[in-house]
Amino acid sequence: MVSFACNVCGEFNEVEHFVTEPATCRCGSNVRVRALIHLLSMELFDESLPLVDFPKLKSIRGLGMSDKEGYAAILAEKFDYTNTFYDRDPRMDFTETHPQLQETYDFILSADVIEHIASPIERALEETCRMLKPNGFFGVTVYCNPSDVLREHFPELHTYRTVALGDEVVLINRREDGALEIHDGLIFHGGSGATLEMREFGITSLREKLLGAGFRDVHLLSEDVPPIGVLFDKDVSQPLIARKQPFSLSRAAVRELLDQSLAAREQVHKLEEEAATLREEAAILSTRMKMASESRWVKLGRKFGLGPDL
Repeated sequence: MVSFACNVCGEFNEVEHFVTEPATCRCGSNVRVRALIHLLSMELFDESLPLVDFPKLKSIRGLGMSDKEGYAAILAEKFDYTNTFYDRDPRMDFTETHPQLQETYDFILSADVIEHIASPIERALEETCRMLKPNGFFGVTVYCNPSDVLREHFPELHTYRTVALGDEVVLINRREDGALEIHDGLIFHGGSGATLEMREFGITSLREKLLGAGFRDVHLLSEDVPPIGVLFDKDVSQPLIARKQPFSLSRAAVRELLDQSLAAREQVHKLEEEAATLREEAAILSTRMKMASESRWVKLGRKFGLGPDL
């Protein structure tokens, strides 16, 4: 039996047969999602908070790479956050350049996405780094094989498409030198098209590519966090934070936090005043009831089984 409090929705769970990849909370979170939210919280607030308890800071801007709705909707409530997709609106292709978005985002999240981005992966990682503010960070989960070897399934990918051929889907690629390739045995994660697995990372190569893309530091989460249901096994995607510089709250975010703190303090003071008033009213009522119970008319009525029972 595994017991934990989900750090996405805040719900307490007891799971008899704990698994890592399928959802283990009613909100749809699994180990990698809870690990990603844990890293996000630690980076922003230096403590692990449930996502539903994050303060509302609209001055913090975030971007999602096909994030799951279960936590994307909460992120949109808390921050100036947009979830994007490769195949539908709002669209975002990280292999293209977006000069109007350079140094725009405080954080970008990618839960098991970068293994599906077309080669060369360096192009997408460099663009992600450019889109982050100077102290922005990239939150990632991605499977890394135990042999710690980068396996590019289609190293010379150039102009390609996937097509059905009989009972199988194959990839047809025309390399930059004009040669034609056909690849079978494709691996799709939860569907087809953009979910085609392009590569398997090793931890060493993943770190090298992130640093080569312009990130200065890569922090890998490798230890279990049992209270929030983060328990690793060999099949769990690697959670990490890639930083440009150490994150710090902007002045605008600090002001938002201060305003919320003052508002909460005023609310507590108001509730304390209301509680004091209720205590005073209860004391007055108790005194009146005692006086009434000692009335000679009440006492006389009791002798005959009449009157209120005070």
